[in-house]
Amino acid sequence: MSLKINNVRQIDEGGINPKTELFEQPMWELTLETDEKRILGKPKMEEYLSKAYEKTVHHFKRRISVLTSGSRITQWSIVFTDYDDALLATSEFCDKLYKGHQRKDEEKYNKLDEELTSKRGSVSEAIAKARERSQRAEITTKDDKEKVDTFRNQVIEEGNKEAYRELIRRDSAPHPDAKGYEETK
Repeated sequence: MSLKINNVRQIDEGGINPKTELFEQPMWELTLETDEKRILGKPKMEEYLSKAYEKTVHHFKRRISVLTSGSRITQWSIVFTDYDDALLATSEFCDKLYKGHQRKDEEKYNKLDEELTSKRGSVSEAIAKARERSQRAEITTKDDKEKVDTFRNQVIEEGNKEAYRELIRRDSAPHPDAKGYEETK
């Protein structure tokens, strides 16, 4: 349900919860931005609202107000375990459900990431450090790149065989600071 929720409709007669396969009354039908419909029971609705507010929902209820003009307004009353409450319009209620679902997914992915990190341990840390180093600093300086590019272009354009032989000789020769292997007994 990473899609935005456009509307919530309470089904007063209830129905079979698709997850638990048990009868629940009432149920809620969420209309997503793709016009797909999802049916949720009370536990999931309360879970998503609790995640959105970052405190536990005691209960919530739909309120329908009839104005003097005859028009009807649907509002959602949410009561938390500390008996604080919130009154939301349907669009705000949809946003809270969406945010709660996102937070639930983030927590799930963070938990999986922690499990994988604990299993892989130092290997994943080493990979993360290598990625960080590669992003923040270049190994080859700009001056070195210019020298290499200049020499490469000189060899390619001029067909300078002596420069090419010098390059091969330097690559095959040992490093000038190399001391070789130490003898061990």
